[in-house]
Amino acid sequence: MALDPTLVTELRTILRNFRAAHGPAAVPTGAGKALEAWLLMKLAREAQASGKWDVELCDGAGNPIAAGNAFVIRSNPGGIAASAPSAPGFVRLKASHTNWKLWLRGHHCHLELHGSLQWIGRSNAKHECDISVLPAVIGDAIRGTGGGRPSGLPVVAIECKDKVSHGTPDEMRQTLARLFDLAHVSQTMLGGYHRIFHAASMTSWGRRSSAYRSYFASGHFGIVRVGAFQRSATRMAQHYYIGRYFDIYDPAKVTVTQVASRFLDVIGSVAKMA
Repeated sequence: MALDPTLVTELRTILRNFRAAHGPAAVPTGAGKALEAWLLMKLAREAQASGKWDVELCDGAGNPIAAGNAFVIRSNPGGIAASAPSAPGFVRLKASHTNWKLWLRGHHCHLELHGSLQWIGRSNAKHECDISVLPAVIGDAIRGTGGGRPSGLPVVAIECKDKVSHGTPDEMRQTLARLFDLAHVSQTMLGGYHRIFHAASMTSWGRRSSAYRSYFASGHFGIVRVGAFQRSATRMAQHYYIGRYFDIYDPAKVTVTQVASRFLDVIGSVAKMA
């Protein structure tokens, strides 16, 4: 379904406040892409509003976009391109000095918020995450070595379902299968205990878990949708710590607040993963 006009206005307002191009063309028209763009920008704004993160919209070379320039969102699922200003951008999250425990850790705790990014699983399959977070050291390494896709379990991975129908058990199984393939609970191809890595550049970050449920509990994984969820899908989600966020467009619900709250909690605990 189409993004509510009120949310279109909100998306354009957030882009304007980040000094990016915010005309009608800034709102994606593809199926589900408007929801993805709105939630991506909403999370960026919430991180900035928390006072604990310095937030920048960046181009495909990793530079803050110039005032009035478009923030380029991936129109199709893909990896991180080789460093180029015209390539799809991302949101950089840097711990502010008020968030001093992370601030002192420096670049190792800087994060990137991406839309429609593909990750590589243990099976070597590509998995699209509508919204995902990875460490900046991995993003920089990929851009600097000709582009590619990260491997491992994201810090955050959210699926956006712009559907009014109820979420089925099969939909939840698909999300769970994706997480299972991304999670390295034993040694990675680089060796060691890495959570996220890029094999081509031999760059790694973080510490993995040896148990799936505790691993999933450490991040923010969930499905955001317009409709609700069937009961059997709910049971599976609760067991594996997959968030269920429904009625996302309903202003009377606290769904967006719940998504943002969990997002802030998880990125705030990134030092425990690093």
